[in-house]
Amino acid sequence: MSAVETVGIRRARVSLAVAAIATLFGFGAVPADAVSRPTFSVLVPIVASGSSTDLVSSEELTQRTSPGGSWARLTSAAVSNGATIAIDSRIIASIAALGEDTPSTVSAWLDSVRRSEPIYLPWGNADPFVIAAASPSYRVSTIQLSDISGIPAIEIIGWPTGHAGSARSLRIAEKLGFANLIADDKTFPDVTNSYSASASAAIAQAVSIGSETDPVAAAAQLRGSTSDPLAVVLPRDTAAVDVDRAIVFLNALYKGSVRSSRFVPAVVTKDTAAAFHGVPASAIRLLMAQHRLDRQVAEMALDPHAITVPRLRRLCVVAGLVATDGFPAAARGYVRTAQTYEEFVTFSLGSDFTVLADSAELPLTITNSSVTDITVIASVNAVSGIVSITKPSQTITIPSGSSARVTVPMVSVANGKTSLRATLTTTSGIAVSEPVFVEIDVQAQWEGITLVTFVAIVASIMGIGIARTVRDRRRRS
Repeated sequence: MSAVETVGIRRARVSLAVAAIATLFGFGAVPADAVSRPTFSVLVPIVASGSSTDLVSSEELTQRTSPGGSWARLTSAAVSNGATIAIDSRIIASIAALGEDTPSTVSAWLDSVRRSEPIYLPWGNADPFVIAAASPSYRVSTIQLSDISGIPAIEIIGWPTGHAGSARSLRIAEKLGFANLIADDKTFPDVTNSYSASASAAIAQAVSIGSETDPVAAAAQLRGSTSDPLAVVLPRDTAAVDVDRAIVFLNALYKGSVRSSRFVPAVVTKDTAAAFHGVPASAIRLLMAQHRLDRQVAEMALDPHAITVPRLRRLCVVAGLVATDGFPAAARGYVRTAQTYEEFVTFSLGSDFTVLADSAELPLTITNSSVTDITVIASVNAVSGIVSITKPSQTITIPSGSSARVTVPMVSVANGKTSLRATLTTTSGIAVSEPVFVEIDVQAQWEGITLVTFVAIVASIMGIGIARTVRDRRRRS
């Protein structure tokens, strides 16, 4: 044996000895679970149903948050397994609206959710790229979402579906306050903290109502598929989730050698690359065009929030459905339930008007059926030269749920029949309704003729009486 071979054998023996000692005492060795134990961050959304009402009823809150209720059981499983809860801000606002009437079980449930430091979603889990699709003056920002929900704007995290948006949507959303998003790697392939779209789709299949996929097998497959940190989410449409299957999945996923970490939203900027797909553009345009009209209608209100807040809340609920097959129908339904200007304020016209003088005042009644005082401009113009309107435009405020009368001064120029054209506009000049026409009959000289005729008759009677008296005196004399 050569000297070189002898040295090599000795070095090998020393290396083996060192390795054995390190293994025996745990020095310098990499723990086995550091390689084999995958780390998961799981997001569990708690979203209110997609009803058209502004707030979740006390009955529904009590049912879902009481022991055995779907929200109570799902949040308990999420907390016990270290998952992160994403809660609809509509639920928070609904509980806050109950105030002292909040059932104790509801309060206790909300306290447990808050202690878990949840992620706060927009009202109805609205897709930020839907509610940003209007023209600049009518886009919905996190500040407006904060106003309707009571959640600080900085804490509202958007959840894009990937089914809405364009190349400029990120720049717009960032300006509106949506810099932090629950982002998937399919729509945002280069963003850190994006969740796995494919793994989340597998979860959705396992926990959906009526599914034949075993949630335990799905969890085991997910555990064995990766040793890298993996972020996944349960379906954002919780109405399609079988709570029992979801709980089984969460318990099975965290059973065994896995680690849990908090779900962290992604930070996006206008320069982030995004790949949108399946955008229902026509339905989104319809939805946001109506939102623009809603905002314009509110301009005439003393308290615009009384009109815009209920509509904005319903808009957000519909915007949360953009990734579902029912979104186009929901958008059309939102438009059908919109209240137009005419439904808030209208003229209440009486019978035709007859003018018997050189000047007169036309009384017009305006009715306000809204929940707030409304200010409009009433304009009246003659369609012919028979009359002249001396004050064609007047600003009038009509109290909520009542009527107000405006008098229109006019001067008769000639006799005859004509029409007056009456319109209502907002103070910014937007037409409130179609013009209405008031028929008038001008017989302006009848006062003078009647007076002359009366004087003539009286004079004739007096003349006849005087003549008879003179004639009788002459006879007697």
